[in-house]
Amino acid sequence: MPTSNKGKIFAFAAILFIALNLRGPFTSLAPVLGQIMESLTLSASAAGMLTALPLLTFAFFSPLAAGLSRKLGLYPSLLAALVAITSGIVLRSYGTEIPLYLGTILIGAGIATGNVLLPVVVKVNFPTRIATITSLYVFTMGIGSTLSASLMVPLSNISFAHMGGWQIALLFNLIFPVLAIAICLPLVLSHKKKTQTNKQKIQTDHNQTTITQLLRCPVAWQVTLGIGLNSFTFYSLAGWLPKILSDQGYNEIDAGYIYGLLQFSTMIPGLLLLPILSKTNNQRSLISICAFSVFVSLVGMVFSPQYALLWVSLFGLSNCATFIIAISFVGMRTANSGQAAALSGLSQCIGYGLAATGPSLIGYLHSETESWAVPVLTIAAVALLCTLFANLAARDKKVQVRPAQTSK
Repeated sequence: MPTSNKGKIFAFAAILFIALNLRGPFTSLAPVLGQIMESLTLSASAAGMLTALPLLTFAFFSPLAAGLSRKLGLYPSLLAALVAITSGIVLRSYGTEIPLYLGTILIGAGIATGNVLLPVVVKVNFPTRIATITSLYVFTMGIGSTLSASLMVPLSNISFAHMGGWQIALLFNLIFPVLAIAICLPLVLSHKKKTQTNKQKIQTDHNQTTITQLLRCPVAWQVTLGIGLNSFTFYSLAGWLPKILSDQGYNEIDAGYIYGLLQFSTMIPGLLLLPILSKTNNQRSLISICAFSVFVSLVGMVFSPQYALLWVSLFGLSNCATFIIAISFVGMRTANSGQAAALSGLSQCIGYGLAATGPSLIGYLHSETESWAVPVLTIAAVALLCTLFANLAARDKKVQVRPAQTSK
């Protein structure tokens, strides 16, 4: 890995440009989903599967990313992830149903790999500034997401040759991976001699630490559940928020505005936390306050829905702040890059697995109770559990694993 100042500058740039791709290609689909359904005559269930597919793909591919980095090296693996995202964007925009799904899977595989390995890059290159750099790259993820999502509808009004407007809009997402590849490719080539050394180092680390071994480690579970339960709360609420607001008496325009505010509010913690995280290594009180604020916001939505603007803003700010601090624990609670890669894969596999079940569970509870009180309070209960595990994960304890036993 780069050790010189110049190398760290390139690594920092790579982190930010890769981060631009870790949310935008996913969130950019929703604004043009109606056009896609009409163009390809997709049923509601088929469209629902299309929106759930990225989360399922994240959960499936996250545990595989560590093995990929062991075989290819860290930077080549990230470059492969960017190529997968690029190929998926092109395939998804082809204009027929099967490429649409295959492209979505490719994008999901690339994003999952980036999600798992980016914390490892941060740990290797900036071991004393993990929380600060994590905050910056999560903020950059929000920039990519907001920019992509906000431009989809205007771009979909453009027509070119035989391409539909939604195809052109989705192709716009190519800008981000192409830029990231342009940054990462020279970085990979310039460290060609070091790649084998790094590859051997990661190989050694992974021989000592596997995801299976982490399953027996309490600290690993605390970090994993802190991240996973936080992801559950976000996707469970975000998936139903417009409907919840509508049933609470808000008109469609206001509900859409408040939903947009939720997405926007997830960008702000990346900036707000920077001065705090750069001055302290004790995140226990901070993450406990943030995680508990998620619980407060959800309870507020049930008992004081007239203040939805306040509760949704608080939810977005506190949920994202919790995520930023929790994801930084991947680097802070591990001793080497191999442990970090394994913990990142475990936490994001379980995290996105939980997130994928959330919207369906909340929808089922709503249909059974014919009310939003029980579903939202269920999310609040999960947020309370998240507070507990986030607090435990914030203790200054490292992952401890037993060496793998070798057969005689």
